[in-house]
Amino acid sequence: MKLQNQDLNIELAPSAIITAEMNKLAAQSGSDFEVVQRDINGINFNVFKNLAESLPVMYKSVIDTHGDNEFLVYLDQRYSFNDIYQQAASFAQSLQQDYQIKPGDSVVIAMRNYPEWIMAFIAITSIGGVVVPLNAWWQLEEFTYGINHCEAKLVIADDRRFWLLKDWLSQQTIPVIVAKANDNTAITFEQLVSKYQGNPMPEVTLTRDSIACIFYTSGSTGQPKGAVSRHESLLSALHTWAMLDTGAAYANDTIGQEPVNPPCALMTVPLFHVTACHVLFLLSFYSGRKTVMMHKWDPLEALKLIEQEKVTYFNGVPTMSLELMNHPQLASFDTSTLTDISAGGAARPADHVRKLYDKFEQGFPSTGYGLTETNALGAVNGGGDYVYKPGSVGTATSPIVDIKILDEWGNELAQDEQGEICIKSISNVVEYWRNPTATKDSFIHGYFRTGDLGFKDQDGFIYIVDRVKDIIIRGGENISCLEVEAAIYKFPHIKENSVFALPDERLGEIVGAVVQLTPNKSIDTEQLQHFLAEHLAGFKVPAVIWVSEQPLPRLGSGKINKKQLKIIYAEKLTAENK
Repeated sequence: MKLQNQDLNIELAPSAIITAEMNKLAAQSGSDFEVVQRDINGINFNVFKNLAESLPVMYKSVIDTHGDNEFLVYLDQRYSFNDIYQQAASFAQSLQQDYQIKPGDSVVIAMRNYPEWIMAFIAITSIGGVVVPLNAWWQLEEFTYGINHCEAKLVIADDRRFWLLKDWLSQQTIPVIVAKANDNTAITFEQLVSKYQGNPMPEVTLTRDSIACIFYTSGSTGQPKGAVSRHESLLSALHTWAMLDTGAAYANDTIGQEPVNPPCALMTVPLFHVTACHVLFLLSFYSGRKTVMMHKWDPLEALKLIEQEKVTYFNGVPTMSLELMNHPQLASFDTSTLTDISAGGAARPADHVRKLYDKFEQGFPSTGYGLTETNALGAVNGGGDYVYKPGSVGTATSPIVDIKILDEWGNELAQDEQGEICIKSISNVVEYWRNPTATKDSFIHGYFRTGDLGFKDQDGFIYIVDRVKDIIIRGGENISCLEVEAAIYKFPHIKENSVFALPDERLGEIVGAVVQLTPNKSIDTEQLQHFLAEHLAGFKVPAVIWVSEQPLPRLGSGKINKKQLKIIYAEKLTAENK
């Protein structure tokens, strides 16, 4: 039965019915979504039997089906699926002929959201190269670490990143290609595409086991780790989301019906994160959906684009939907096409869910739970379920994903018992690049240890209550406390320090720090912030730094009592802001 409520006019099938429909699709022999089991290193995984062999096979299939349809809108530029693919093919020719990129070679993309980012991704993966998207907000030290660590053969950068890296790259043997260049001496993306204009996409035979990409993620261990994914990892995530949509259509008796408005997604988040790369770019390409790319977030511009392009799907960190909902000019725009207002990357406050439901006439809030290491696949909460259970991240996207709550020894816990949320899926990464210790520590019996502490309720809905790992999530960006602490220790006169999360209404969390100085020394905390900004991306720099006259509190083990510090300084921040 469908959910109905006198207070909430909801007539959407709950997740249990959608999951049942998905399991029916999985059991149908010969169907697009048929699921079988495969043994990988002694562990059984549910896998799609009829999945495309590789990303380039998928790209070509999409071109045959949707080639002339509009795919990408960016400012005043409009591209069909064919337009994007043909420019990617020209660029792929250059990668092979001018830069000798071979299967398995790492190619860095260091740029903000531009159409060239997408073209480069398609080109690199089509010839078997390994795409390494680096966070565009990083500073020089972070970039050089990532480029060296992934053993990059080539860097593709936008103009701003090029100027940041130019002097360092000139001392290396790594060539660089510049998109949106303002330097006449640079080799530009546009020149290379023009050079091979009209050439077909090179033919390279790849398998599902071929490595597709390395995404760097800030965990609890200081330096970012390179999460390695195969072609099958990405394709399985895309196919699961397509299966979810099909299962929902069956559950809601809308299968085969044309939507009132053609699907159109608004890309509000950066492509160097899996949310934008997988859920927006790749899923849009895979499904034939139009995507409107924003260069940077602006709620007023987002409202204009929703009306102008008839956007149906919005996805961003919770801050974005909050700013959209609270914008003083919201009522001036037609947002009636918006049917799904999704969030990921950070927790959405429960009270925002009902407000979004009430604010947008046709739109339903939803949320997804996934990580870089799961290629954004994990759990989903939407429709009536999300309004009724706003504190939950949803249920596992069965049958591909299995989520268990495990104790520290790997034993599954009972309903409502708190433990670490662990995810098993063929879409999970296969390893951390050049880090076998982290790889071993992060998996147990085929399940990825997320570092999130949570529980399942009686309906299988997952709730996150805390984090096991020492990270801060600021507006969807993961920040390693250890990395920031290490940078603070480079500043003169720091005896000890601790970095921790502070609550923030807009961003969810911000970075706080407390330092104790060596005897008879003093510092200017603003100077420390400026120093850190030269070594770390801006979002990692502590918003507030306190100086403690006393040694920092310790646990019985001798470690700094970070939980106590978070309580003390959260209260202090509240008092200071009154």
